Amino acid sequence: MDTLTAMKVFCSVVENDSLAGASRTLNVSPSVVSKQLSGLEDRLGVRLLNRTTRRVSLTEVGSAYYERCKRILADVDEAEIAVSQAHSAPRGLLKVTAPTTFAHRHVAPHLPEFLDRYPEVEVQLLVNDRVVDLVDEGIDLAIRIAQLKDSSLIARKLAVNHRMLVASPDYVKKWGSPANPDQLSDHSLITYAPGNPINDWHFMVDNQQKILRAKGTLAMNNGDSVLQTVLAGGGLAMLAAFMAGEHVKTGKLVTLLDDYVREDVPIYAVYPSGRHLSPKVRAFVDFLVELYGPSPYWL
Repeated sequence: MDTLTAMKVFCSVVENDSLAGASRTLNVSPSVVSKQLSGLEDRLGVRLLNRTTRRVSLTEVGSAYYERCKRILADVDEAEIAVSQAHSAPRGLLKVTAPTTFAHRHVAPHLPEFLDRYPEVEVQLLVNDRVVDLVDEGIDLAIRIAQLKDSSLIARKLAVNHRMLVASPDYVKKWGSPANPDQLSDHSLITYAPGNPINDWHFMVDNQQKILRAKGTLAMNNGDSVLQTVLAGGGLAMLAAFMAGEHVKTGKLVTLLDDYVREDVPIYAVYPSGRHLSPKVRAFVDFLVELYGPSPYWL
């Protein structure tokens, strides 16, 4: 049995919610669809779908297998496109979205260099902190800083993104520095707005993970505001290295509890799995991977 073909049939059945719908989409007979499904389930030794006369539904194991199949089939499509378009020059409008703080610091300043390399590409950078629906809004690529959940998007990791606990030298001189995470309660903490999951600070204490839900006297809904307040000596904050790194290098900030902090929320480029990776998108992603590298310049 051709496993890839069976995977395509299985995914089509799920997406059409019926064997008949998959039959029409794939332009094959219903008996072929049924045979492919049965053969796949027999080979795997599990039931992927619950079937009735009217509809089908995924089993628990079928749901997990469906997500894997989507990714595998998307990778196969990309490989074929990459070969067929290997000699195609990147061109056309490239629509990119990225979070505000990261876009201002680490995307926008590098766009002139990208356009120098690829003069036939036109870039439209949409700075936005909300999670944009790429398909509905016609976006080619999004930069996201998060622990990604399973979805219909394909992701490529661009860089590590360590977070660091920082304070100004003046604050440390006046109030001292905590010797361990338990002593943070004795300090002024600067956090994001209540309810933001980024307020969960992760530490490793005695080989055990410890999560502190930070709450301070100052809470803000913008990372740059948090940074400026820390620089002004307002307290301690957990900030991404891409924000605080340059200030640590220059001595305007110092890092605290380095032996305890365990924070890394990777930076990804994501794009719709149903869309072939065009030369312009591939060129931009490769450019960012090369730019940031395994050890980003902001560390």
